[in-house]
Amino acid sequence: MTGSFIKKLMTGAGQAINKTKTNVPTTELQKKTRDLNLAIQKNKASKAKLNQTIFEMKNDKDLTFKGSNKKSESNTEAYKRIQKDNSKVIKGMIDKAVEKKADGGRIGRKFGSKPKTNVQKIKETFGPKKPGNVPSKFKGFSKLPEAVQQKINKKLAKKV
Repeated sequence: MTGSFIKKLMTGAGQAINKTKTNVPTTELQKKTRDLNLAIQKNKASKAKLNQTIFEMKNDKDLTFKGSNKKSESNTEAYKRIQKDNSKVIKGMIDKAVEKKADGGRIGRKFGSKPKTNVQKIKETFGPKKPGNVPSKFKGFSKLPEAVQQKINKKLAKKV
């Protein structure tokens, strides 16, 4: 007797796992019962929501469930909004395909310049300074006529 008990315990014989039944009503009575159960659940939820709001109002707390005065979007309004968004996207795709314009990378950089390497940056920073640099107080000095430059500063006028 103990051998068969242990065997049943090990194999799990005699115990079947029950599956949950789906709620697909076939008769009119079953459909009405399903609808009633759904209505009861909705009623419980709205009652809990109401109790929460009453509690918050009594205790001067912020409301969890705030009402909204905004008008909800109708199906036709939603359809028009989606159509408008889609037409913008499609128009952009068509324009991009027709223009055959290059995009991406370093396009738009002045003179198609290449990025400087680290060595070039170091040489510019710490390398010898170019002679004839105009001090910042003479901003726009090189644009002036030569005669005016010489009146301001003769040494700089020769270098520029």
